[in-house]
Amino acid sequence: MPRFRLSGVRVRAPKAPDEALLARLLGVSPEDVSEISIFRRSLDARKKPDLVYEYAVDLTLGKEPEAAPAPPLALEPAPPPRAPELLLPLLERKARVAVVGTGPAGLFAALALADAGVPLVVLERGEAAEERYRTVMRFWKSGDFDPESNVQFGEGGAGTFSDGKLTCGKRHDKIAVVLETLHRFGAPDTILYDGKPHIGTDRLVVVLRNIRRHLQDHGAEMRYRAKVVDFVRQGEGGPLTALVLADGEVVPCDAAIFALGHSARDTVETLHARGVAMSAKAFAMGVRIEHPQDEVDLIQYGRIASSCGVMPADYKMTAQTSGGRGVYTFCMCPGGEVIACSSEAGGVVTNGMSRYKRASGFANSGLVVQTHLSDFAPEPGPEVLRGASFQRRVERAAFAAGGGTYAAPAIRVTDFLSGRAPRLLPRGTYTPACVPSRLDAVYPAPYLEALAEALRYFDRKMRGFVSEEAVLVAPESRTSSPIRIERNEACESPSLPGLFPAGEGAGFAGGIVSASLDGLRVARAVRARLAGETPPPSDARPVSGPEY
Repeated sequence: MPRFRLSGVRVRAPKAPDEALLARLLGVSPEDVSEISIFRRSLDARKKPDLVYEYAVDLTLGKEPEAAPAPPLALEPAPPPRAPELLLPLLERKARVAVVGTGPAGLFAALALADAGVPLVVLERGEAAEERYRTVMRFWKSGDFDPESNVQFGEGGAGTFSDGKLTCGKRHDKIAVVLETLHRFGAPDTILYDGKPHIGTDRLVVVLRNIRRHLQDHGAEMRYRAKVVDFVRQGEGGPLTALVLADGEVVPCDAAIFALGHSARDTVETLHARGVAMSAKAFAMGVRIEHPQDEVDLIQYGRIASSCGVMPADYKMTAQTSGGRGVYTFCMCPGGEVIACSSEAGGVVTNGMSRYKRASGFANSGLVVQTHLSDFAPEPGPEVLRGASFQRRVERAAFAAGGGTYAAPAIRVTDFLSGRAPRLLPRGTYTPACVPSRLDAVYPAPYLEALAEALRYFDRKMRGFVSEEAVLVAPESRTSSPIRIERNEACESPSLPGLFPAGEGAGFAGGIVSASLDGLRVARAVRARLAGETPPPSDARPVSGPEY
């Protein structure tokens, strides 16, 4: 029997369309409707507190409707189901490829090359997901910091301890492949159809374990606590031939994909010292803002999310300030936690994380200010690395302001805007602790002025955004990479043949999905090079910030 797709189906949340409803909308008998599956779902809160899900569903009809359904409904033949897709075709020549980093770019590059039968060694400076999770929990509880395995470094990359958001600021024909691949390895069904899909940190650990097993089953050598500190090239100016690990081991390879993430400053410094081409890049810095989730629900929905069976509310806002700096929210974590994300001793870094059920009772978001390259001019060292130096200075200032124990400086939004001395803080989620503190010692005045102006604007857009219970936690300093590792149309370094920069740390991605796409793009280029084929033209464009 034929399959159809019916879009524009509106149902009061949290209900889902059933055979009876779809039959009534189509003017057929319920017995004629079967095999319903959700293709897409989004929540419409424009007429709050009435919340409505809008669905597109695929269904089988035993009898076609006599007339087309009335708009906004639309009925059309459903496309055939997608078959599981090989990420790359087989490569006949056997050549060894090293993948450095196991964030989304590195893992998707490895998955694609494994599909192509390419022998792989995957090198990760941090731990495998399970051990890494225990190491991070110990840091959050006791302040016992591991500079090589933490929220930034380890299997899954920085995205492991996040909301697992799978939105992307670009249209791309492979986004569905990324989502389907994650689903195949254990991500929830909802990522295939929700308008704002997310996995959650707790589910990401399962996905990572399954990807690891798949790679090992396909012959990949997975190496953890394997930090790359240098490379070997063939003669002066020749191609890369091997990588050097921290313990002195030399790992031969025919090509190396460097999917470093945005926090591998020491590796970037080594690449720069060895003459690898890179350039400085503007990014954004600021704070995490945290509210009780009920406050955000009431603003966005006009009611508490749990009272009507929907996920906690989110938001996304931007402002252009009078000082010429853009301010925006990003990586909003409904029902989430503000987390400690240091990757260097003596520095405080924050980010946001949600588990799949988003049930913490709090909402947080990055609230960040655009940097200008001129902001970094006073920093010491090579010009291209001064953005990272600026980040480091802010993070160390926050460490000092928090008392030198990885506690974070924080202040109520109302105290920040009024210029009052910080008062006792309301309950929040950041561990090990928050310390009431002014932010003057952490950020330069232009950043604080931009934050204040944006907060007042956001409160006009979302009445109640500024409240006694809202808290700013500093600093949110790792929104995106402060450098771009240059590459040509073949995704290869123009200064070091055989080196293929990829993902967020290279400046070509801004989130889990875009980093995964870039990993696929670079793997395709590596396979073409090894096969002696003309590399496909790269459709990658450098990014300046996160895409979610």
